[in-house]
Amino acid sequence: MEFKSYADLEADVVRMLPNLPRDLDLIVAVPRSGLVPASMIALHLNLPVTDLEGLFDGRLIASGHRKLRKSVSETDETPLKVLIVDDSVGTGAQMREIRAELERRALPHRIQIAVIYATPTGAPLVDFYGKTVPVLRHFFAWNVMHHSAINQWCVDIDGVLCRDCTLEEDDEAERYARFLHSAEPLYLPTSRIGWLVTGRLEKYRAVTETWLHKHGITYDKLIMHPADSNAERKANGGIGHFKGNFYKSIDSGLFIESCAWQAKDIANASGKPVLCMETRSMIQPNTTARLRKIARKGPGSYFRFVRRLFENYRDQNRNAGFVQGLQTTSGTQIQKNEKC
Repeated sequence: MEFKSYADLEADVVRMLPNLPRDLDLIVAVPRSGLVPASMIALHLNLPVTDLEGLFDGRLIASGHRKLRKSVSETDETPLKVLIVDDSVGTGAQMREIRAELERRALPHRIQIAVIYATPTGAPLVDFYGKTVPVLRHFFAWNVMHHSAINQWCVDIDGVLCRDCTLEEDDEAERYARFLHSAEPLYLPTSRIGWLVTGRLEKYRAVTETWLHKHGITYDKLIMHPADSNAERKANGGIGHFKGNFYKSIDSGLFIESCAWQAKDIANASGKPVLCMETRSMIQPNTTARLRKIARKGPGSYFRFVRRLFENYRDQNRNAGFVQGLQTTSGTQIQKNEKC
């Protein structure tokens, strides 16, 4: 599977802009998947934006004090040039429903539809698309924690489901106990998780299960480190080694990890990809080992892998710069430790 970050999406939106009509009056998002790309397009083109229900009800999203290139009044009944936007189209089932609803509504506007990613099956159902993909096997930064396939994935706890503890809190005493009880949630999933794999020690299972239940997180298995202390855990190879070996032992295609350095350890130990939430990029296993394995499959597989490797390297650097820019803008310094 391929991961698409916000930075990837914005780059693909920018590449798509020259192909869009320049006489548009309004951008309309397909909720919820189309909200992000529609907002990006509306901002780049300096146009008003709304969602599908807003289009049907004549309602717009406020634009603040920014002067728009075109002004649209909620009471204006003049036919508009409208672009409906979604992030992708696969089989086309949802797009057919949208077109059927538009036909039923018989709106007076000139309406066209755009997506950023389209399969060969779905492409004929839209007017514009940015990229073609054989099948929709990718997932996005804005829906990764809500993807139905998460029931087949491994997911970290600290730094993913909840904030990570600080160095001061990691005292294996009262402050850490308070953290375990009251850690603020971060990315709460809406689907059942396959395996929760954490560096937390086994002796903290009860309080961890209580926190998960409190926040409505369901899962099949909770895997915790068997060591009795942080020192023993470190002596046994550390957290990344533990997570990577477990990930390798099961039939799971993705591990969602918080820390960049642990993500690399997990990927190398397991030989499988890891999604790093810190850098918002996909971390691949050790390149040399993977090249040997793939080269045995023939030159075609080798060259396809090298091309994907280059694309991942480019995306990781772009995504890391994007995240660093956000942190610099907000003035927030994130403190990491081995509790990830």
